[in-house]
Amino acid sequence: MNQASYIRHTLLLLFASLAIALPAAEPAKTEADKAPAQTDGNTPADKEVLALPKVEVTSARIKQIDNEIKKVEKQIAREKKKLKATDLDKSLNSDKVSTAAAIFGGNSASHMVAVAASRVNLLESERNLLERLKFPRTEEDKAMIEKELVNLRTTRRNLDDAAKQR
Repeated sequence: MNQASYIRHTLLLLFASLAIALPAAEPAKTEADKAPAQTDGNTPADKEVLALPKVEVTSARIKQIDNEIKKVEKQIAREKKKLKATDLDKSLNSDKVSTAAAIFGGNSASHMVAVAASRVNLLESERNLLERLKFPRTEEDKAMIEKELVNLRTTRRNLDDAAKQR
């Protein structure tokens, strides 16, 4: 009971202070304010209409880009694990063994680490471009970013293909 009484008392004080403050906050209107304002005959319809450029905002496009960014971030995490060669990989694919077995198409562990580092760098660049693609400034900017994305993805795919590297 004591708490309910306290709440009622607080609300009563709040409403009383508002009732006192509200009439004092509004200035008194004079005769000039009460009379309708005289206009020079220009209505808003007579003025020239300002047309703004059309902006396409689609949440589906942004959601699609967000999904692509998530995929790229997963790939980055996967490739970062490959940045450090394991002891087994170092022993099986040492530089000496890989040069002797180059005819079979194997690569050394140090080469694979370098490829993984290049791939991480390309994936991070791709993620940054996707972030920029969310809100491009112009259509030309959007086309340029998409072209760069295609080039980055092609380069990343060709990292493992030894014939395309030469």
